[in-house]
Amino acid sequence: MNQTQSKVGDNEDLSNLHVLLVDDDNAFLDLVHAMLNAIGVANVSRAHSGREAFEILMGGQRVVDVTLCDQNMAEGTGLELLWVVRTGQVKSFRPDACFVLVTASGDHDTVATAARLDVSGYLVKPVTPQKLRAAISQGRKRAIKIDFNKYKQVQLPQPS
Repeated sequence: MNQTQSKVGDNEDLSNLHVLLVDDDNAFLDLVHAMLNAIGVANVSRAHSGREAFEILMGGQRVVDVTLCDQNMAEGTGLELLWVVRTGQVKSFRPDACFVLVTASGDHDTVATAARLDVSGYLVKPVTPQKLRAAISQGRKRAIKIDFNKYKQVQLPQPS
């Protein structure tokens, strides 16, 4: 076991997880993909927008265990993708699946809306392997009671 794995959630084997990583910044995608590999995650799919992630989820070719999604993207924000997931619009994807929102800011509207949509975790950039492992481990342990009617009433903040 490497040093990164022993710091947080060292008993959890992440090697069988399939993570969907969503961000419009290629350098960030590369960095987090490398971190995921370093903490033991071998199966990573990548999307450059919420729209592209939605298409991957709709394809349903592989079960996605964890979605790590940036908030601010031009074609579909993280909150928009989370709303689509939680309202059950992706029939081949569990609406209670682990969804970690990744953002550069702790904007109050974003945090409050993510909480109303029962986000599994919230990760503020810069991301480290330890914070990444902790967010995945804690997010997967969080039980969510899906309430489609509640989620459909959530108003998403307008992207800035």
